[in-house]
Amino acid sequence: MLALQQTGVLARWPTVSGVGPHRRRVLTAGATLLLAGPAALTGCTLSAHAPEGPDPLEFPARRAEADAALATTVARAHSALAAAAGALAADRMTHATTLRAELRRARPGSTSRSASPSAVPPPVAAPPANSDLAGARSALTQAMHAAQDEAAGLVMTLPGYRAALLASVAACCASHAALLS
Repeated sequence: MLALQQTGVLARWPTVSGVGPHRRRVLTAGATLLLAGPAALTGCTLSAHAPEGPDPLEFPARRAEADAALATTVARAHSALAAAAGALAADRMTHATTLRAELRRARPGSTSRSASPSAVPPPVAAPPANSDLAGARSALTQAMHAAQDEAAGLVMTLPGYRAALLASVAACCASHAALLS
């Protein structure tokens, strides 16, 4: 080692001094973070409690079920509208099924049937199918406009996936309304 010092090889290496973190300071900081870290992060966690009141998707799900029932009734009563009403019934039943699946995913412990009666919105009643073709077409068109408006109104109030789901429902209802007009 003395030979290395004399040749100047070690002279280029920095000397270790007392400047910098000490072991006790590092251990103290680590212990502080270990104890205070979880308390500081509790504000960053998501709430484990489900929000109060009915889920905003409950209304569109019920409306989709009522629209599917109305379209099925119209398809049976009017052969001229059978194809359009049948497609509408299939799409609205798909909407209802998809919305119900999202409701179950978001609140796995509760279903609309087990919730208290005051928390669950009343079902949307499907208007009876008209006996005349123009009235039946008008009833389907009005139902699609109402469903489109309801879904579009909720899109801006919901987070990502749910907003996209309702935007898709609104677009489908708009296309059915356009086809029926």
